[in-house]
Amino acid sequence: MMIKVQDILDSLYKLAPVSLAFDWDNVGLQLGSRTQEISSVLLCLDVDNSILDEALGNNCQLIISHHPFFFNSLKNIDLDSKQGNIIKKFINNDISLLSFHTNLDIAVEGLNDYLAEKLEVYNCQNLKVLNYEKLYKLIVYIPESHYERVKMAILDAGAGWFGNYSHTSFSTEGRGTFKPLPDSQPYLGKKGVINTVDEIRFETIIKEEDLETILKVMINEHPYEEIAYDLYHLTNKGREDGIGRIGRLRKACTLKEYLDFVKRRLGLKQLRFVGENNRHIRTVALCCGSGSDLIESASKAGADLYISGDIKYHDAQLAERLDMALLDAGHYETEIIVKELLREYLSKEIKGINYLVSSVNTNPWKYRG
Repeated sequence: MMIKVQDILDSLYKLAPVSLAFDWDNVGLQLGSRTQEISSVLLCLDVDNSILDEALGNNCQLIISHHPFFFNSLKNIDLDSKQGNIIKKFINNDISLLSFHTNLDIAVEGLNDYLAEKLEVYNCQNLKVLNYEKLYKLIVYIPESHYERVKMAILDAGAGWFGNYSHTSFSTEGRGTFKPLPDSQPYLGKKGVINTVDEIRFETIIKEEDLETILKVMINEHPYEEIAYDLYHLTNKGREDGIGRIGRLRKACTLKEYLDFVKRRLGLKQLRFVGENNRHIRTVALCCGSGSDLIESASKAGADLYISGDIKYHDAQLAERLDMALLDAGHYETEIIVKELLREYLSKEIKGINYLVSSVNTNPWKYRG
């Protein structure tokens, strides 16, 4: 069976649900067809004409980028403009485009976690908590004859996932009563009389993002014409979602030692930082891309060093006042590793596809010695 764009989209949404993206962001399908069959995918940070040429040269039917090609809604498409020419090129060559941006930054095992792993920052927590996953309690009454079938269908569809456990549930036996009316088509019992049947009360927890799918599965598998079930929104906190990470190095070192390590790991051409070279570093906070707005959060969380990109002059002054070391590692440099993250993830999830890591440098900044 051929893999389609929708299969890739569904797989990536498991890693980075669209619900995690910031309101201003535009993630998912940018351009193309969900039903398009694909055999080769190009993975990149940005999308421009050189990336599209690279995809064409490698016979790729799909491009997956980190930065969206469309940030804002389009009022018109001028085919003579640079963007319009690229759009025309996508369509004429039957290439689709997906983008996973802030949802991938925030996701557990997403880009910030991948950056932390690369920089050997361990035992990470969210630097700034944004929200908590919404949870629901599902209670459904199932006849004994269909209990195992309905239960496993619901759990296999994703219900009952709780922390490091899956397929969690609780059940109690009981007796249900019902009186089928003249227009009913009861699976059990007789019309016009009150019937009593042995049933099992089944309870489990459902994540909001899985709710619609699981309810459909339950309705399809349950034998009753009218299913008796209750759905409660829980005040329990689910998975914590946040931006940036903070963790610890396995061993303390000086700022100079650690920055030299970061420079090698990220392939930095220069170091732009705040702090004394002999400063003690053990707790490190980071945020891929543009994270100057998290400087105070990093300081309050006890970071010895904060690493991000797009740092301005007054941001550096703020770090000085907070007595915290700061490294501007670059927006491009802290996010270009997204190509390897996507390749590693997709190669495990969907096999039989040729995943190509772009070799094009789309960094607008140039460096001279």
